[in-house]
Amino acid sequence: MLIQPDAVEFLISRGNGMEFCKKFIKELDTKPLIVSVDFLKRFVKEEKVEEKIKPIERKVAPVVKIDEDGFEILRDITGNSTCEGRLEDFVLLFKDRFEKLSKMLRKRQEMRNAVPIKKVWRSDDEIATIGLVKDVRNAKNGLIVEIEDEEDMISVYVSREIDSAIVNDEVIGVVGKRKGDLLIAKSIVRPELPVEKEKKLTNEEKYIAFISDLHVGSKSFLEDKWEKFIKWINGKSGSERQRKVAEKIEYLIICGDDVEGVGIYPGQEKDLDIEDIYKQYEELADKLSQIPERIKIILQPGNHDAVRPALPQPAFEKELREFFTSSNIEFIGNPCYMKINGITILAYHGQSIQDFASCVPGMNQNEPTKIMKEMLRRRHLAPIYGGISSLAPERKDYLIIDYIPDIFVTGHVHVTAVDSYRGVLMINASAWQSQTDYQRMMNFMPDPGKAVVVNLKNFMPSIVAF
Repeated sequence: MLIQPDAVEFLISRGNGMEFCKKFIKELDTKPLIVSVDFLKRFVKEEKVEEKIKPIERKVAPVVKIDEDGFEILRDITGNSTCEGRLEDFVLLFKDRFEKLSKMLRKRQEMRNAVPIKKVWRSDDEIATIGLVKDVRNAKNGLIVEIEDEEDMISVYVSREIDSAIVNDEVIGVVGKRKGDLLIAKSIVRPELPVEKEKKLTNEEKYIAFISDLHVGSKSFLEDKWEKFIKWINGKSGSERQRKVAEKIEYLIICGDDVEGVGIYPGQEKDLDIEDIYKQYEELADKLSQIPERIKIILQPGNHDAVRPALPQPAFEKELREFFTSSNIEFIGNPCYMKINGITILAYHGQSIQDFASCVPGMNQNEPTKIMKEMLRRRHLAPIYGGISSLAPERKDYLIIDYIPDIFVTGHVHVTAVDSYRGVLMINASAWQSQTDYQRMMNFMPDPGKAVVVNLKNFMPSIVAF
């Protein structure tokens, strides 16, 4: 007898597959040629089968309602990590990435007839295919890019005039023609964002404020600028217009590196004003308690915070949350998709900005919105594996940009920048730390002590300097 794969799974799901198999074979007068799952189900009563089969548990990111104005978390790694660090987990991570980004690519006109890579070898005509970039190396007047799918791989010659910004581990579409062992690219296609979508604006002025990189506990923390910020957000300083804006702020999003941390970089101990990591969070909690209770604070971790360093990062654990006694703080992971008053926001600390700056010609970490645009074009926050940013082998790729955000906010590089791309408002939120010796060595050029506020009535951003 032959047994189909789904019938094997059925037997395994019963927990007593071998005993059951022996029983029904013994009781049958006529043995079937092929054993299917339907045949097995007919052999026992349906209700007994249902009792034996256990449903597969699927972890789904929680949707958390916070207030009447409509705050919800759309996706967050917090509480949903399945990472065990096994090789199989890495395989599942990249498989998930390839499958999801391939679907996005196939929606592009040029990719609707894309074929698997193995079929490229059989064609002498112009053809389209999709692959994950395995390697990129320089060639005469261009690049040699190795791409692979689940079955095969091929080398692609890409002229620099076509594209010089291909990075490892991104998923691309290639339109070209095979010449010997090479596929000569005519064009490179990325998942990209769709055309600008309509935004849900509010009927009255409401504001969201964005800041990042407080680095509480550092000797370089800008206490004077923070005090000015606190006075303003409490409506006690600034011009009449600025005070009115402060009164209408409903949310404050803090985009990571909330404390300076301990042991983050060589020689950091000489830069610490507070050497105990717990006392750093205690001081952070005290500073955030100065913000009016009516403002909901959304607090995200970064690479200096006491969470796992690999992306995606979960929200702070309970022992850290207990320092924050205010009821107006919501803890989120990095990255996190959320919705506020119908506006979709993607908040990401931005560790991979440095990876893009080092791998993509013409990119500079001190011009972060240009790099954020490249993330949106690739529909991925951190495609490069093995770079500055470490990636956790989750079975699902939480760094894919599948929701189209209205606002995309990062931090990390201590620069204040605002731009837009295809209707997405891009913000790199300012820091509250002056330049350290280590940052100078890393070519960080801080633009600290500023808050970016966005009016949800007209979607206009403004920068308030302190």
